[in-house]
Amino acid sequence: MSNLDLSIYQTSEKLSAQQKKFNRLLEKIEQLQMVLADWQQAQKQVQEDARDELLPLYRQWHHVLFAQLETLWQYKNTHKIAKTYLVRLDEKISILASQLLNNPNLSEQQHELTLIIAQHYELIEESADAEEVSSHVNDHSHQAHDADEMMQKQAIKEMIADQIGIPVAWLDFDLDLNNLDAFMEKVKDKLDREEANFIQNQLNEDERDEYQKFAEKEKKKILKKQTQLEEAKKMAGQSLKSIYSKIAALIHPDREQDEQKRIEKTELLQQANAALEEKDLLTLLKLRVFTAQGDQEQATKIANEHLKSYNLLLEEQVEKLQFEIDDIIYSFDWIGSGFYKQRFKPVDLIKKYQRDLADIQAKLLRDEKRLNDYKDFDYLKILLKSRAFSWSFE
Repeated sequence: MSNLDLSIYQTSEKLSAQQKKFNRLLEKIEQLQMVLADWQQAQKQVQEDARDELLPLYRQWHHVLFAQLETLWQYKNTHKIAKTYLVRLDEKISILASQLLNNPNLSEQQHELTLIIAQHYELIEESADAEEVSSHVNDHSHQAHDADEMMQKQAIKEMIADQIGIPVAWLDFDLDLNNLDAFMEKVKDKLDREEANFIQNQLNEDERDEYQKFAEKEKKKILKKQTQLEEAKKMAGQSLKSIYSKIAALIHPDREQDEQKRIEKTELLQQANAALEEKDLLTLLKLRVFTAQGDQEQATKIANEHLKSYNLLLEEQVEKLQFEIDDIIYSFDWIGSGFYKQRFKPVDLIKKYQRDLADIQAKLLRDEKRLNDYKDFDYLKILLKSRAFSWSFE
């Protein structure tokens, strides 16, 4: 229903500032709604593809890594290996055990062997009770998850720093992804402290007075906008039925003699009924303006009636839509997949998935080859001569 804007019955030259803003916000909202839908579709597609393709490959890869661990562990306990090479073998086994601790893709029997090996290399304490062992195991198994979470936190910090206009390093406190409000409160507190320090130490008495006046003025503006927004929300709730009543009174499809017009008006009334049921103020307002287009004076009156307050609601909706989009975007590890762009599009998510898929396929092929190499003990001895053997994962 993008045609239901104020430009239908008035040229842009005749529109008031609030009417022009209303149109711009409607257009922005519709654009963001389409962008959000595209991101949601891309996210759903990637999640479905990951379930069918990516996760099975990761399970297969983890089983191959366990087979490497088991093979090398058996060699350590059954074959004579030179001391220099044994150090490298121990390092490799330790790394594999650490990587596989509490891996959900391992069987119970595989998990038990991994625990035994981890205890041997003191990755966890052999004498620890069950709760302590579980704690240590979880620490190791969540290393990859922690890395992903750290990169997600960094991405959010970069976005906030860009919006505020500060260096990322300035945000030197932890971010809880489940409590963004607490993080923003810390940001506000630090800004307030630095502002107070600036006023006290960098300004003379006259400058401090001027700055305080400016700050008070800005705070009043913010408080006024918050009050207006609350009033607009309250008014919006009260206005739904009144707007609907005006639409119904203007349309009257049952009184229309022309069959085609009666059908069109009936459809409009059905849209209004649905909007009222869903408490969709935006659609009702657009329908209200649309139904008054034949009466220039009435249309102008409607367009300006409470429009400033409605625009505040639309601005809030724009912010919420943008936040939903950003929430999807920054839920993914872009840097880890080699993406360093500042702005992302849904097509980038598909590209990222394809890159991640190719990466795990390459890892699987590489480690399957290594497993075959390890099974040949004579060839393994040749590999152990390389200093890179113990850390050759990537």
